[in-house]
Amino acid sequence: MIHAAAFGTWATRIPAIKHRVGIGDGKLGIALTGLAIGLFVGTRLAGGIVDRFGSRPAIRIATLALCAVLIGPALAESLTALSAALFVLGAVGGFLDVAMNAHTVVVERGYGRPIMSSVHGLWSVGLLIGALAGAGAAGLDLDPRLHLGIVAVALVPPTLLALGGLLPAGADSLPAETRRTEDSVRASLLLPAVLLLGVVAFSSFFGEGAAGDWSAVYLRDSLHTSSGVAATAFAAFSFTMAACRFVSDRLQTRFGPVALVRVGSLVAACGLGLGLVIDRPVAAIAGFALLGVGLAPVVPITFSAAGNTGLGPTGVILGRVVTMGYLGSIVGPALIGGLAQATGLRTALFLLVALALVITIAAGSLSSAAGGTRVATPAWPGA
Repeated sequence: MIHAAAFGTWATRIPAIKHRVGIGDGKLGIALTGLAIGLFVGTRLAGGIVDRFGSRPAIRIATLALCAVLIGPALAESLTALSAALFVLGAVGGFLDVAMNAHTVVVERGYGRPIMSSVHGLWSVGLLIGALAGAGAAGLDLDPRLHLGIVAVALVPPTLLALGGLLPAGADSLPAETRRTEDSVRASLLLPAVLLLGVVAFSSFFGEGAAGDWSAVYLRDSLHTSSGVAATAFAAFSFTMAACRFVSDRLQTRFGPVALVRVGSLVAACGLGLGLVIDRPVAAIAGFALLGVGLAPVVPITFSAAGNTGLGPTGVILGRVVTMGYLGSIVGPALIGGLAQATGLRTALFLLVALALVITIAAGSLSSAAGGTRVATPAWPGA
């Protein structure tokens, strides 16, 4: 929730920060590239550090660092400074993403049942809280420096409270004598099972990112609705995704991760596909809502599966899968935009339908997630 609230806050103040720095859309795109590069770097660095030192110290440092660097973009006075601040924000956020998911994998093993989707559901709640508070601050025309500063300070007490309940530092670090050589780790990252998990994460992140950036545009420009009606498409997607994540763990326990993701991705493909074919605002809103329903369990189950492959160090493999997922969220909106320019936005959005079907085909790679075929890994520290 803390991670999501920070990024939800930043996202709502992009227009104000853009105006304060005095840059146009093109230069803002350059600055946002810094954020994307930072996310990539952070996810790549996290795996080895988590495996060597454990996720507890990584989370403790990165969460407090996230509170500190959140104010950085609001303090920027130039394009260079804004790009650098966003790079740091992205790197810390990406690093924390891998560390906290690696920790959740270990906690999940201790419970003996799936909990990853509920944890990701809380991430969605945090994003909503950050976005709503940010919208209120923007409506009051609050200076982004003051706003982000208040949020950064306000996040510290819950951060300290949450950090006190983490597992011991050695819960998921690898003993020195069992750490693999660099060559063997690199080889494990190229195994088909790991690459398939990356494809699933990429496809889901692609759909989530495209829905966020293009759902309202599709209703407003292609179906000629009002701005208010257009905004309900992404709201419907976000609500159904958050709500379904809180029931996904129970469904995963009952039906298994492979079946749940396979059915969910089919719901996403058929729902959005029909919504685009019918070509009416109500159908489009329902289509994006069903896309949220279908994609809700995909990323949590994929991360759980990545942490339980047994094919190599948990942090490194999870970090690679998270990195491939982030690439989907970076590439997705831009690729949809390029296709829309050439073929029209309605046609371009069918790419989301195709990628949902890719998830259906690759769902078999998720059998190592909690609730599926368990792998030979320690169930709990000291057990």
